[in-house]
Parts: sequence; structure tokens; C-alpha cells
Amino acid sequence: MRAFAVSVLVLSSFLPALTGPVLAATRLRIMPPSGATMAVGQRFDLRVEAEGDGTAPRGLSVMLDGRDITTRNVLAPGLNGELGVGGTGTAPDASARATAPAAATSSNFLVRDQSFTTPGRHEVVVRTNDGATLTASYEVAAWQTPRAGTRPAKNIIMLVGDGMGIQHRTAARIVSRGQTYGKTNGPLAMDTLGVTGLVMTSSLNATVTDSAPGMSSYATGHKANNNHVGVYPDNTPDHFDNPRVEYIGEMLRRTRGRGFNVGIVTTAAVIDATPAGNAVHTSFRDAYYDIAARFFDERATNGVSVLLGGGATYFSPASQGGTRKDSRDLVAAYAAEGYDVLRTRAEVTAKLAGPAPKALLGLFHPRHMSVAFDKVGAGRYSDELALDANKDLRDQPMLEEMTALALKSLSASSPRGFYLMVEGASIDKQAHESDADRTIWDTIEFDNAVKVALDFARGTNTDADPANDTLVIVTADHESGGFGIIGVGNDRYAPATIGKSVRDYAATFRFIPAQTLNFFTNYTVDAKGFPTDPDPSRKLLIGFAAGPDRYENWLSNRLAQKATITDPASRIAVANPRRDGPSGQTDNIGVDRKAYPGFLVSGAIENNATGCLAADGCPDDTRANPVDIAGHTASDVPLSADGPGAWQFTGVYDNTDVFVKLLRAATGSYPRLRQ
Repeated sequence: MRAFAVSVLVLSSFLPALTGPVLAATRLRIMPPSGATMAVGQRFDLRVEAEGDGTAPRGLSVMLDGRDITTRNVLAPGLNGELGVGGTGTAPDASARATAPAAATSSNFLVRDQSFTTPGRHEVVVRTNDGATLTASYEVAAWQTPRAGTRPAKNIIMLVGDGMGIQHRTAARIVSRGQTYGKTNGPLAMDTLGVTGLVMTSSLNATVTDSAPGMSSYATGHKANNNHVGVYPDNTPDHFDNPRVEYIGEMLRRTRGRGFNVGIVTTAAVIDATPAGNAVHTSFRDAYYDIAARFFDERATNGVSVLLGGGATYFSPASQGGTRKDSRDLVAAYAAEGYDVLRTRAEVTAKLAGPAPKALLGLFHPRHMSVAFDKVGAGRYSDELALDANKDLRDQPMLEEMTALALKSLSASSPRGFYLMVEGASIDKQAHESDADRTIWDTIEFDNAVKVALDFARGTNTDADPANDTLVIVTADHESGGFGIIGVGNDRYAPATIGKSVRDYAATFRFIPAQTLNFFTNYTVDAKGFPTDPDPSRKLLIGFAAGPDRYENWLSNRLAQKATITDPASRIAVANPRRDGPSGQTDNIGVDRKAYPGFLVSGAIENNATGCLAADGCPDDTRANPVDIAGHTASDVPLSADGPGAWQFTGVYDNTDVFVKLLRAATGSYPRLRQ
């Protein structure tokens, strides 16, 4: 058999097993990988890695569209003076970006801030002296030239319901609007956008994404590994030196100028994956303290003039009530740069009533903000904020209030437009906890923020000024929990009716002539769409297909507790008996303050009950885990759009496709819809 060279693309796990003799021992990787799509002028770092067996490969050459760019390598000279040979890194450059050394058995190439000036197919070809070769082809999309008869979007508002699948949206509509004779009594705000499509959400290295690449794929147009935002993987240990890809906010800030600004609003800590996935570049989404610093240190390029949410502890040293170990006081640094610093809902209300602030830093919770169920239901059906430990958290704004303030600031201080990302973070976080009511309440809160954004956009899109239009996008980064609408409770078996919680409360439709069961919910709601009682006799019932073991009693929980815990002795994830458990010892009680013991619902995801059976000891992340939260799923998620270029978002498409669609909306370069 003739010998042939084998090159590994991206990660070996992406490829089927390869057999046969190998001529070249060198393993090659190009980042971005073949198949990546980028926009004309979008900046990205090009990195090539050649890994050898025992010694660093020699003679690494890089051709870009037929031109040899090997000498552009910014990595330091290594063996025999060859750039990048032996895993050399770089000292900090003019922008303070350094690259850590890689393994001594590697040779690497790096060029920063590469971009293409022409659309179409572009190609990178790499070779080493031992005959290894690899090619990556890219498609570069045009977006800068307006088309006749289109209106550009000066502003883009992207609202992300984290983990919000189709059934989350449906559940929020049923609970907050109700139904009459099978028809909704009214749409959600997100139902009223002009077009809706479906988005595929997989990450670079997994069918099921996490929030980090789920968000940054939208904002960069490039896939990323789970755990990464705004970067591709590399072979160095540094979490902040990975090959970067330019975010849409960074790109429009650079191309439109300093009159363009970026806003980030979230109910999570602002250093969480989704907010970070619009402005920070890192391969470790949990590097919270460093992410907080990057927001500030790179503000000239990321353009973030509004940052609202939780996470105060990551911005201040212990002397100022935070937990930073480097003594940096980022709150004081922001204030010194002219940002108004806010801590409470009362301060948000005052800002809404006063002159528009130029820049804002709002940190309303040490970590993630309290959820809507606990804020709206405080003193009625939730006891969370009544706890003494939470006494300082009773004055947090709602998401729609933060959204309104962000729009007030950005619209007044951004003559060249703005990009605003608004995240309903705890749709995901409460689905992880298999807490149906808190998940639905946060979806309703998110929809109230959607209404604020739509009211703003429809004002700009219908006024006499054709140059101030706004595109609104409502979507999710992924689906969370395998959240499914089981049905409606049969009030003859309601816990309050029979004095206990039973599975038979979850009624299904009947195939019999006599159809007398009332199979519609009977919530009453307030002016904001939140139920006044979360546990009516016929409530909407939810299951979690991607969930662990848990107990269920169909009732809301006055306290937010974990549904699943890890048994300390066995290291197996088990249902938490303290939440809806089978005995009277459960400390979660219903609205009527009576305990209703629940029944076990078996989960479907890994719980570490099997241990490792493999001879290699299950290295790295291959061993089962005692997972105590419901997982994400690979379901497509809905995306709704309204405003200039909205029709582009019909159909089914990848999350990376959204980036170029946004850019084309921003310039009016999208094709006109044929009538």
C-alpha cells in the first residue's frame, strides 16, 4: 500500500478512526478551521499548530491565498532561529496581548488581526518538512455596500432568553395570557415580531452547546468550544491568549467610530458566559475576576458604555465589600472614567426620571440577581427575600427597568448607533434546577423587557427619520432542561384538594365521547402578566427530559432549593429529600403553608452510579459525573426579528449565520424581499 500523510483538523474527536501507515508524524491544526465563515474586514487571529512526537516539527510554512506569510509569524524565534519552533510565545505587544509558550514538541504560527478585504473563498495551506500538510478554506461574506431601496439599522437590540426553547415561550404565554376555547387570550411581546426562524445551536466541539459559545457564535459568526467566548482553542495554558475573533460590537465600534457604543444588560452576574460572550475573549468562562477586569481594560475596543446586572463581588477588593484578590477597585475605576455607578432599584428609578446618563455600571447583587418569582412574589408566595441573609437584596430592579435605562443612555450618547444585548439569564438557571415556576416567571420577566425594546424600536422605525432605525432580535443561545409541557392539572387530584401530591394530577387528553374534564389553566394574573397565585387548581405542569433524579409535588417552592444533590458518601447524584421529598420533613411548603410530600421522578442523565469501567481510568472529562442539574439540549431554538432586514431571519440556519445577517441589516446590504 502506498504511504500517505494524515493531518488532524481541529480536534481528533471530530474525526472517525484512521488506519494505515503514516508518513508524517506531525499533527497539524489551523484556527479558524476549514469551513469557517467571516465578514469582509472582520478581524481574527490566525494560528497554526504543528505537534511532533518527541521533537518540534521543522520547516512550518503558511500560505494564504497562494502568498507565503510564514515570516509574519509574531511568535519568538526558537530552535535555529525559526519563529515559533519549540513552542515559543511572545511578550506583550502594543495592545498588552501576550502569548504563552506551548509544548516544546510543537512549532506554531500566529498572526493577529488578520482580515480579508474581498468576499468569496480564501484558503490557508500549511506544510512541514516531514511532508505533513493541511488546508483550511474560508468563505468571506460581503456586507458593506447598501442596496437600493433598503433601510439600514442604526441600532441593534439582541434579547437572549438564556436556555429559552419553544416550550419555554409557550409556557410563559399560557401562564401569563391564558386561553379561551383553545385560543390564546393575547400574544407575548416576543410573539409580535414580524418573522421567526429556527436556529441550530451546536458548538465547535459538541452537539450540545453551553452558553459561552452559544452566545459568542451569534456575536462573532464563528463556532467556539464549550467554555470559550470569542476565541478558538489553542495549545497554550493561558486562558486569555487564544486566537481571537472580532465581536459585532467591537467591529461596528471600530468601523463606525467612537460614537457607536455597546450595552450589556443581564439578570446574571455581568461576568457570566452570555454577557462576556459579547465583549471578552477567553477560553475559560469561569475566570470571573479576569473577565471583570477585561471589560474595563478593553473598553476602548469593546465599546461597552452600559453594563448592568449582578456580580458586584468580582469588581471590588475585600476592603470595598468584594472578593478580588488583586486589590483592584474596578468600581472606582469605572466611576473615574465617568460611569454612573448604581446599586439599587431606587437608583435605577431615579435615573429613568432624570437626564440620560452617558455611561452606566449597575451592580445590583453580589453574584446572580434574584429571580422574578422571588422579587414579584416576596411576602406572598416566596420567602427567599424574607431570609435575613438576603435582607440587603430587597431593592433589585426588574429586567425591563434595566433595559429601559440602558436604552435611555445608549440612544442619547450614541450618535452612530449602538448594539445592546439583553439577557434573561435565569430562564436557564432555574431550568437547571428543575424549578418550573421560577423558569416560567423569568420568561415572563424577559418578555416584559422585550416589550420595552419593541416600543423603543417601533418608535424609531415609524418616525420621520430614516437614519435611526432599530433591528430587534429575540432568541436563545440553546434550550435548557429538556423543558416540556406535560399538560394541565386535573383539579380533582390537585394537592390542595386531596391533601397530597400524586402523579394522577398530570392529566392527559381523553379518547372518549364524554369530554367534561376542564383542560385549561385557571391562573389569575397581575398587570405585568405574573400570576397572583402560582398554584391554582389547574396549573400548567412541566417535565424536564434532560434532568437528574428529583422529587415532584407539582407546587411552587417558597424557598429556592436544589432539586438534586450529590451524596457525599457514594458521590452519586440523588434527589434532594429536602425539596418536595416523600416525608413531612420537606421544608418547602405551598402557598397555603402546608407541606405536600412529593414522589420520585427518575432522571435520564449521568449520575456517576456506574463509576469508570475503562482500563485507562477515564482521563480528562471522559468519566461520568454526579450531575446535579438538568442539562442543555441540542434542540433548535426560535429566533424572532423585527425591523430593517428582519426577513433574513426566516427559515432554519446555524447560529453563526446570524452575525452576517446582523451586519447586512446594519448597512442595508440585505437583499430586498420579493413581493
